[in-house]
Amino acid sequence: AAIRKTFAEKPAEFDPRKYLGPARDNMEKLYKHKILNVLGSDNKL
Repeated sequence: AAIRKTFAEKPAEFDPRKYLGPARDNMEKLYKHKILNVLGSDNKL
């Protein structure tokens, strides 16, 4: 969803570092949530 949003806001963007950055940040948040809350590995990050 972050990549689609970036392309919608900046359709001329073609540098992968710029349009994949927001997606990478969202994935990091998702993984932290899963590690801490879903898998029950609190205090092990």
